[in-house]
Amino acid sequence: MAHIVRKPNGSFLIRVSNGMKNGKQQLVSVTFKPEGNVSSAMAKRAAEKYAVLFEELVHSGGYEKKQEQNAELRARRRMTLEDFVTKYYYPSIQKHLSPNTCRTYELIIDQLLLPSFGRVELEDIDSTHLQNFVDFLSTPDARVAGGEGLSPATVKRYATVFSSVMTEAWKQKILEENPFEKGYIHYPRIVQPKLEAYNDDEASAFTEALAEEELRTQALLMLALTTGMRRGELVGLMWSDIDFDTRKICISRSVYKPKGEEQCVKSTKSISSNRSVYLSDSCADILYRWKIEQERQKRHCGSLWIDSGFVFTDQNGKNMSIYAPTRICAEFEERHGLRHLKLHGLRHTCGSLMVNHGVDPETVKAVLGHEDLKTTNRYLHPYESGKREASNTLDKIIKGRKTDGFSE
Repeated sequence: MAHIVRKPNGSFLIRVSNGMKNGKQQLVSVTFKPEGNVSSAMAKRAAEKYAVLFEELVHSGGYEKKQEQNAELRARRRMTLEDFVTKYYYPSIQKHLSPNTCRTYELIIDQLLLPSFGRVELEDIDSTHLQNFVDFLSTPDARVAGGEGLSPATVKRYATVFSSVMTEAWKQKILEENPFEKGYIHYPRIVQPKLEAYNDDEASAFTEALAEEELRTQALLMLALTTGMRRGELVGLMWSDIDFDTRKICISRSVYKPKGEEQCVKSTKSISSNRSVYLSDSCADILYRWKIEQERQKRHCGSLWIDSGFVFTDQNGKNMSIYAPTRICAEFEERHGLRHLKLHGLRHTCGSLMVNHGVDPETVKAVLGHEDLKTTNRYLHPYESGKREASNTLDKIIKGRKTDGFSE
């Protein structure tokens, strides 16, 4: 039977026998404190009920099991950050992140995070460690090759990896709370770079110059300009994704190349990136003509042709290199004296032109596959012609008011 002793502070010490061990009686105890402001008699009855439950737990073996679990949990909390990352974090992210992203995370952790905090125990890590990491990333020491500190945007991105590690420790119930969740961290100010995009006249000159190029280049760059597809999405596009009757493209895969490995195919960047877009008449025509040309190449190669099913291939049918679109775009712009714009700038041009000509941001978000409307709103920057027109409009309004006698 449980032995109950009332303490001066109102709590109760409950002792229960857990049998004999080495000729000695083993006693286990627990402290119970009644909830709320209750009378002495009610507190005693509550302690007696709790004692019965506690005694049942001890005699059933549940107490020892719980103690073992608590001991294991305490040991896991005393694990160093390095041990947790190796045993728990890396296996976890490999289940839901792309191989490329996993490699990037591992590089940041192995080269920057663990050298500073690898031997710190999980339960000792708090927001000051994250702030110290952010401050370190802003110094030249954070660059392996030397030079200035990392850019503010890169600092924020790398710090997110540290946060991801501690969030995973909380999700796996190793930590009772996320130590970074409520901590205020001072990050270096991020200045959003201006999006580089072609204006209306430059976009027209771009498409006119394309007419002089081979069909593969026409199809590749026209798709990039009119649909805003990413480089990996362009290279990963297959003919089975295109419905020429409805002029609809289903974007569901992307190509990437891990360092030192063969080019690979994966799903798109995010759920929102898995989307459908529609082809303009001119783009559909160019694509169809490229399809016919590719069939001609296939007949010419005969048995040497690699029937990959991809839209953009080399002369033997093999999927185009992930690096090829960037080179093709740069060489095309140089040949025709166009302002140099990176391939990704065609995606920015697509979004900017749509917004500038009245397409609502939600539709632009869906076309480009953005996860957040904030990303789409970056395209809401005015062109010089728009600012000039706004000035003329205001001038007309002001002059009209003066004529109508609204000014003194």
